[in-house]
Amino acid sequence: MGRRPIGQILLEKGAITEADLEAALAEQGRSGRRLGEILIEAGHTSWLAIARAMAEQVLDIQDPEPGPEPPKPVVPSLLDDPEIKLHNVEAMLRERQRAFVELVATAETLRTKVAWLEDQLEARNQELVRLRLRPS
Repeated sequence: MGRRPIGQILLEKGAITEADLEAALAEQGRSGRRLGEILIEAGHTSWLAIARAMAEQVLDIQDPEPGPEPPKPVVPSLLDDPEIKLHNVEAMLRERQRAFVELVATAETLRTKVAWLEDQLEARNQELVRLRLRPS
């Protein structure tokens, strides 16, 4: 089995709906942003679900489904070299780690924005109370 897309894994795990995925893929097509970032910002999933889906992608590569043995090439392939396989997996893990760090940073940015909006809402609520209590 090859590497499954993050969206497919999230869908299979029930972390998102088909509609969530379609909307996020459409946004990704428009903006070029990462699918996980879009899903998190839209509130459809969490960074933890994205991290788990990324880990499952790695497992897909490490533990391919058993199937019929492909015929052995007469000339050894570079892909059969364990060092090259290891290098490829390490490169993918570095990319996933970078993406994870981006997701955590995005989540922190969103938390900060929510806290600021809550402060603004509280200030406006206090102003409304003050205006209501003011004599006409």
